[in-house]
Amino acid sequence: MKNYTGEDLSEALRAINSIIHKCEKAQEKFPEGKAQHTLLRNRLKAMYLSKELIAEALEEMAPSAAPQNSAENDCTPELLANLDQLQTTDLGVERIRKNLSLNTDNVVDWCREKIKAPNAAITRKGKNWYIAADHCEITVNARSFTIITAHKRT
Repeated sequence: MKNYTGEDLSEALRAINSIIHKCEKAQEKFPEGKAQHTLLRNRLKAMYLSKELIAEALEEMAPSAAPQNSAENDCTPELLANLDQLQTTDLGVERIRKNLSLNTDNVVDWCREKIKAPNAAITRKGKNWYIAADHCEITVNARSFTIITAHKRT
C-alpha cells in the first residue's frame, strides 16, 4: 500500500465526510426497498468503513500528538480535518461574544484557533464535540460543524 501523508489522509477524510453527508440527505428522499435507497445504503457502508480506516491511519501516524479523549470514539482527526467548515449563526456570534466577553470581529476564527491550540482537550459526546481550552469551553455540532455556544469555564 502506498504511504500517504497526514495531509493526504486529512483531505480524503474531509471528502469522505462530505460524501457521507450528501448520501445521508439523499437517502432520506427514497423509500426503503427502492434501488436508489439500497445503492445509497451500500455507498454509506463503504464510506463509514473508509472513514474509520483513515482515522485509524491518522492516529497511527501521530498517536502521541492526538489528545486522549474519553469519547464514544475518537473523532478528533475528523474535527481537526474539517476546521475549514466551522461556522455559526448570527445569534451564535452574539451569544459567544457575550458569554466570553470577546471584542473580536470574527468569532469563528477565534474559536478555530482555540480548537487548534496544543492544550485543547477535545471530546465527543453524542452529536456534539466539546473543546476545553484556555478557560473556555466551545460546543460544536459534529455533523454540521456549527459552533453552538462557548462559555467560560470556572
